Amino acid sequence: MGSPFKACDVRLHLDWEPEIPAGDFQDLTSESPDGRYLALVRWHVPGDDPGFVVYTLDLVAHTVTTSPPQSGCCEKLWWENGFHWSAAA
Repeated sequence: MGSPFKACDVRLHLDWEPEIPAGDFQDLTSESPDGRYLALVRWHVPGDDPGFVVYTLDLVAHTVTTSPPQSGCCEKLWWENGFHWSAAA
């Protein structure tokens, strides 16, 4: 039985080149309601402990913000009065 969580490479078609790693992303993204921000989830697995990091791309200012490493597997990203995620242990 395989994992319900997948890994993928990210290919972005933007007018700028964000500084993000090339691979090990989850197949989970979320765009802000106004289209300014795009959130991407990348696996962060030190040792045998699953975890993730969220990269938030500002598509207007052309900047990237990286969250601190989070424990577990990201299950959901959403925008409601700010940006949020939920994780499974």
